[in-house]
Amino acid sequence: MSDRIVRWEMMTPAELDEAIEHLPLAIVPAGSLEWHGPHMTTGSDFIRGDVTCTAVAERLGGGVVLPATWVAAPGFCNWRGTISFTPALVRQVALELYRELEKCGFRWIFVHLAHAGQMQREAWEGAAREHAGHGCAKIRVKHGPDGPFEADLGGGHAGPNEAADLMASRPGTVHLDRYDPEDTLLPKYPGCDPWLYSRGLSDEARKSVFRFMAREHYEWDADLATKVTPEAAQALLDELCDKLADELRAWMAETEAG
Repeated sequence: MSDRIVRWEMMTPAELDEAIEHLPLAIVPAGSLEWHGPHMTTGSDFIRGDVTCTAVAERLGGGVVLPATWVAAPGFCNWRGTISFTPALVRQVALELYRELEKCGFRWIFVHLAHAGQMQREAWEGAAREHAGHGCAKIRVKHGPDGPFEADLGGGHAGPNEAADLMASRPGTVHLDRYDPEDTLLPKYPGCDPWLYSRGLSDEARKSVFRFMAREHYEWDADLATKVTPEAAQALLDELCDKLADELRAWMAETEAG
């Protein structure tokens, strides 16, 4: 691990310039504020993304990690505890962020989609393609490293993997004693308009927004509370960060050579 400061908000301007000179890689944790069941905090995605990106930069011995963003495209827009933004807005935020990072001298930008899904990908990847038309920085947008994982616990949204990742990232944010696999009814806000949240999306992604918002129940992994242990959680986070660091090294070397 490196002893270098890697977090932007902890640097003075001179330290930021030195960090960019050392390794001009910006790392962006893209999270959300979102329902993650009764057992996980709503900030799960940006908490996990923040810790993961910091650990990856430490493994790389450099790079600059931005504060995690929770301005996210939908999503489970009407599930309680969730704040969603239209994809057009998220894309504009991403596009302007890419511009500003290149202004600061970054040659590589990695966006870690801790909050993923097709809607989020379309926003951040669409902005990356647009920036490529006039900018020079190389941009990589990805949810996580390629599998398989030895420490994989399985599960989708708010499932064992995400719960374990969050547990290792910030102890005290996972409440296994509140987990009930029989409680499948989704708590929702009434009156939310899926047309509003799906503006600017592809037809396929728009259908996903409508499907998510119409959903009434969520099926749980019956074994989550026994799978997610501190030891399993740390093993998963370590493997995730190791793989992401290796992938970023290879990507930067490839773009440098090309």
